[in-house]
Amino acid sequence: MDRLQKYIDNKKVKYSFSRELIYKILLNENDCLTVCMITEKLNDRYLQKVSKNTIYRHLRFFIEYDLAFTIEVSDKAYYCLYKKEQMVFSICTKCNMVEKIEIDLPNELREYSYVTLHKNCKNCR
Repeated sequence: MDRLQKYIDNKKVKYSFSRELIYKILLNENDCLTVCMITEKLNDRYLQKVSKNTIYRHLRFFIEYDLAFTIEVSDKAYYCLYKKEQMVFSICTKCNMVEKIEIDLPNELREYSYVTLHKNCKNCR
């Protein structure tokens, strides 16, 4: 949450409760989420309804200020917050699900902020 507050203060952007809620959802998730997944989690956890347009607008804000990034697979976009450590993602070659995975990478790949691997997920094996 400190990173979000820093960007809001530095860029002189008005505070938004919905922006904070979306950021908290992404912050507390280990996996990347689609807009539909974010909407479901918001509806499950909070009384205030947030429109998909608002979610997209805040996600663009996060991406613009390097708080988050998107992984696009086929016709879906998955969103994830940048972490300090390198992140590795697995993209299923059958269902296109994106998962975070923990593996040791060779030294030549350690300079990248994230790496994607393409393999079948647990459900499609």
